[in-house]
Amino acid sequence: MTCRPSLLLIGLCLATPPALSNEPLPTPPPAGGALASSPMPRTMDRAALEKAIAGTVVAALSERFGGRAIEARFDDLQEQSIDGRERAIRGEGGMRFAGETGWIGFRFASRYDEFLGQAGWPELEIGVGGDGRLIPNDSVALRQLEDRMAALLQDEVGTTTVRMQLDRVDTTEMAGHYLGMEARGLADFGLDGSSEVRIHALYDRRDGAWLQLDYQLGPEAAQTASLAPSP
Repeated sequence: MTCRPSLLLIGLCLATPPALSNEPLPTPPPAGGALASSPMPRTMDRAALEKAIAGTVVAALSERFGGRAIEARFDDLQEQSIDGRERAIRGEGGMRFAGETGWIGFRFASRYDEFLGQAGWPELEIGVGGDGRLIPNDSVALRQLEDRMAALLQDEVGTTTVRMQLDRVDTTEMAGHYLGMEARGLADFGLDGSSEVRIHALYDRRDGAWLQLDYQLGPEAAQTASLAPSP
């Protein structure tokens, strides 16, 4: 089942009680948790899908950015029954920080337990889809991405030197000054060998800050990590 866009906006502000539309939602639970929702009918229409997943998706988005207040809108939503009790819900939409007008695209995937009336903590991709447009790679941002990624891997893996060789980089501009960067290449650990690496980053060109830096090592994504917003 696929539902098309509506104008519903969801807002989150961490110090106030929950509500839908642009009203604030509560402080996000730890990753892997869930927020309760009312039991859903067997057939889920657009409104039911949004009600089922809005709280956890918005809370997860806010958690990714250190608890910053955000607003989110949902575009296409899809649901599929798994075992008569659970439904897989996935979709895409846009998020923006409080006080801003431009939207940053995101995708999500979650599961909704009809018996418990709970939506599971979602998987997120931020800086994809939406109203973004592909642009030539920003040489300054690309060089900073390589340096930051090398430093992160040195800390995580405990290797003295890491060299990055990024062969494919796609840059998407969103909301005027945000860059979503998808990169693939090789991380060279010297005597410890090398590994394929995939990087997904969100860069604020206005402030010169990395808001998100996720990576996966190896063809089967053996390791992942995220960075909090940099100062």
